Amino acid sequence: MLIRDKVRKTILLLLALLYGVFVFAQQKDYTEIHFKSKLRNYTKVLPKTKEFDIDKELFIQLADLLTMDKFSENQKIDLANKLWLAVSNPQKFDFVYKDYSLKTIKNWGVKIKFEDPNFEPNPYLAKWTVTEDEFIYMHWAITQILTYEKLMAYSEKAKVAQKAINELLILNQLKFYQAKTDEYAYDYLHRNNDLLKKRGLVILIYNYHFDYIVCEIDNKDKVIELLSRLKLEYITP
Repeated sequence: MLIRDKVRKTILLLLALLYGVFVFAQQKDYTEIHFKSKLRNYTKVLPKTKEFDIDKELFIQLADLLTMDKFSENQKIDLANKLWLAVSNPQKFDFVYKDYSLKTIKNWGVKIKFEDPNFEPNPYLAKWTVTEDEFIYMHWAITQILTYEKLMAYSEKAKVAQKAINELLILNQLKFYQAKTDEYAYDYLHRNNDLLKKRGLVILIYNYHFDYIVCEIDNKDKVIELLSRLKLEYITP
């Protein structure tokens, strides 16, 4: 019995070690990167989430409804934690989830023609410092994270939307209509909602914008309600 326990502990230790090596390998090597912020100082004021009745429970529900069966329970909790921390304490989010924080920023550290690379070491804190508006900042932060997790997409033209919806985590195994010439994303998504209805799914689009998400039809009203608390008006195209 003792030998069996020792073998079991050894196996668990090896698995933990291998997992640690795997996670470390996935992280970017920042040793040769010279971080540089365009800001002289960061704000020390936290977003006023309590005053606006925004709490962690909102993001726990939202993470559950948007990921459906694609995320495990632990992954749902992890996503909710990240969303909540990013919204409530940008400085702490950039510190605790440093690698993740940078990965969510499109083209971070990438040289783009006629533009200097973005080497901002604290992108969420920097954005909050510049905006100093809770809802503008929260919209931005949520968009970065959900887009990175392939739970949100953006496109103005139908041709782009046709590619983007196939990259969404919930829809990447499904077939959709071909986009029409000069068709806008709103109209294209409206047509495809007819196909998704058979699967109990619906695409919701940010009104007057071009960000969209997917949820179950039965949970549509709840998702819209949760997002409305963040002053995000999502509708069915």
